[in-house]
Amino acid sequence: MKKSVMTLLAVSVLFAAAERVEILSDRFEADDVKHVAKFLGHVRMKKGADELNASKVVVYFDAKRKPLRYEAIGKASFVIHMKKEGQLYTGKADKLVYLPKEQRYELYGSVVLKEPRLDRTVTGEKVVVEKLSGRASVEGGGDKPVKFIFKVEERDGGEDR
Repeated sequence: MKKSVMTLLAVSVLFAAAERVEILSDRFEADDVKHVAKFLGHVRMKKGADELNASKVVVYFDAKRKPLRYEAIGKASFVIHMKKEGQLYTGKADKLVYLPKEQRYELYGSVVLKEPRLDRTVTGEKVVVEKLSGRASVEGGGDKPVKFIFKVEERDGGEDR
């Protein structure tokens, strides 16, 4: 138990040194040997303006205790603020992976990604969102194609040519 508390304190200090991360959950487990921290049950995570909710979040660290990878598993829902002002994505997926070094989100399984400002929605089985560049890619899976829903503004009074 003492090691788990030490890991929790180390996690808190590391996150405080960079951008603040707050994680609330029903339970916390840590393994210093494997460099893993697990947050279990009703997990709510906030990193800057980004938010994540899931059944379970696992954080993987390097030997210097810097986070390498976050995995949110089970009913993951999220809000991701992009670098471009005012642009954000909301949605849900079976699993969400965040790679902090690349600032890349990978979403897997029954993904629904919305861009509320432009009223666009995309669904697929795998979605990758690169926060720094603003790029996104979507893949379908098996018999589930990619689906993209958006509004088209019609021009009034002009001829189509």
